[in-house]
Amino acid sequence: MIEQHSSEALKNFLNTLRVGEVRTGRITSVEGREVLVELDGFSGPGKAVGRIPRGDLTRKAIDHPSEAVSNGQRLTFEVIAVDLKQECVWASAAACEDPALRAFLLGLRCGATHRGQVRSVHNFGVFVNLEGEPAGLCTGFIRGPELSWLRIDHPADAVTAGQPVVGEIIDVDTRRGQAQLSLKALQEDPLVPFANQAGLVTTGTVTKLIPFGAFVRIADGVEGLVHNTEFRDEPVEDPGQIASEGDEMTVRILEVDLTRRRLTLSARNLPPEGQRPF
Repeated sequence: MIEQHSSEALKNFLNTLRVGEVRTGRITSVEGREVLVELDGFSGPGKAVGRIPRGDLTRKAIDHPSEAVSNGQRLTFEVIAVDLKQECVWASAAACEDPALRAFLLGLRCGATHRGQVRSVHNFGVFVNLEGEPAGLCTGFIRGPELSWLRIDHPADAVTAGQPVVGEIIDVDTRRGQAQLSLKALQEDPLVPFANQAGLVTTGTVTKLIPFGAFVRIADGVEGLVHNTEFRDEPVEDPGQIASEGDEMTVRILEVDLTRRRLTLSARNLPPEGQRPF
């Protein structure tokens, strides 16, 4: 009965915790993959255990948790998950490592716009110094797909170091100490003008051949798929027999799906050239 009461008391305590809240505790074990802490505020019987994975212990580069903490040390951490099955809390000390940084990030609101200046450009994305961030830090990041609606080969095609930018906050990550922005979110979606254009016949450029069809760009930032069944009356097994990348192709818009940003095209049953509306 003692174990049952202990489990019930612990689960009741765990049910009071909320993801994102800040808690404190004392380190009871430092292992290679994680650090265990005893949470403050639980009167027992037993202990409330917090598990901090090595990657959530600090944002500094370490090979072993013992390089950053030691047994008996007190820690402040953010609750990232409450695991009732294992009767423990998963936590991140990295999220509370820099109080000034945490306060800045929590002051940002997803969906709001924010100004910044590009600090560096890489093939995986762009780092941005955000207005108001703590001195000496770089808290903004823009993933490649969030730079523009247009197809770009490298982020450097869209922005350069030192350039002022305005983006929409799309994610705030206290664990990584970073806010993700989107420049694309503040740009007009080039697919929108085609929303009611099903049936329109136009000319585009073949941008890519794939086993089941070809992608055709009909405007900047607007590409659609011509499926193998839509090249001619009889299905085509190899789109390379019909077209090559860079070729111009006349197509009809079959469907525009703004939700999934999909444009379906056809090269079949087109009107004679003299009767086309372009």
